[in-house]
Amino acid sequence: MNTRGRRIWTDQLNPRERPGLDPGVPEPLARRPDVLVVGGGMLGVATAVACRDAGIGSVLLIEASRLGSGATGGAAGLLVPEAHQGSDPPALVELGRAGLARWRDLDTAVAGGVGFRDLDWFGLAPHPGGFAADPPPSAEWLDAGQVGQLLPGLRPAVPAVRIRHQGRVNPLRALSRLSALIPQVATGCTATAVGTRAGRVRTVSTSAGTITPGAVVFATGGPPRLGGLGLRLPAGLVKGHLVVTDPVPVTLPGMVAPLATQIEDHRLLAGGTLDTDDATPGVRADITARIQSELAAALPSLGRIRVTHRWCCWRPRHPDGLAVIDRVPGLTNAWFTSGHYRTGILLGPAAGAALASWITNQRRPRYLQPWGMARSSMTMVRPGGTASAGRV
Repeated sequence: MNTRGRRIWTDQLNPRERPGLDPGVPEPLARRPDVLVVGGGMLGVATAVACRDAGIGSVLLIEASRLGSGATGGAAGLLVPEAHQGSDPPALVELGRAGLARWRDLDTAVAGGVGFRDLDWFGLAPHPGGFAADPPPSAEWLDAGQVGQLLPGLRPAVPAVRIRHQGRVNPLRALSRLSALIPQVATGCTATAVGTRAGRVRTVSTSAGTITPGAVVFATGGPPRLGGLGLRLPAGLVKGHLVVTDPVPVTLPGMVAPLATQIEDHRLLAGGTLDTDDATPGVRADITARIQSELAAALPSLGRIRVTHRWCCWRPRHPDGLAVIDRVPGLTNAWFTSGHYRTGILLGPAAGAALASWITNQRRPRYLQPWGMARSSMTMVRPGGTASAGRV
């Protein structure tokens, strides 16, 4: 699972931020951390930061490649929990709102911020039936004339809903700045197997040697596939494309879905496709050209819009489209978070804080109840045991 093509996020990083994504393996490497986090995407980094903030003890994060080399680095970085109202389960909206609030807190707490941007979200009609029937309390309904005043030249002129004070981040900038808070980060360090005894993870074998952690969180995008762990969950990957344009001579009033979001230098970010039947390994010119033509058709006053960045990434997904955040069955000191699909950036800080609370108190937080393995049919292999299927 990775990202292909040229992402805008890397180009936006300054010389101090780039090294933070690939610090290498430190010497000496902490061999007996209180918490080991496996995975350097947003879920892993946010969880490691939350564990540090909770005062659990020493924290080590390991990542097989660079931080953000998977779905996190290819995401749009949009933080819009209210857009999920009515079309996704209430648990996702609740955790998304907590995630957005935590992003704001982190931006205040971290010296120099994490690059959070407060933006309004505009959803152009037609709206999903569930959203229209049960909109968020903050929804403001705009007619086509009001939308035309905010976004002159939009074709066709349609009504919209406005949600104020949502957000956006450059996911790689956020990762770099957050990772500086983690006591120790090792990139290019691949976990290969776990050793268990008496219902606990005792060792984690890595390319940099053996680690003996007090607790482990696996945040590997999809379900962790490690020798000795024996965890099997149904999951797959869904490819998606994004493009960024040259600077344009218009100012969008915020994130305009499904059209585009304006980012730095007046560029437009568009796409976020769901290419469910695309098994090709790279960026497809026909898909990015379609995104470009749809953008030009919606804003004809811009003429031909030149695309400067094109990329695609593979998002980890469980069959119901929702993440699993749970303790590894049969192990008292191991947790995992997987399959965040299109909401990993949004949910990461709240999910990480919840996992830190669970590790500290040894009790599942109430708002994580809907995110467990038991909600659907899963297949697993208990450590040292045989496969079983059914409700867990």
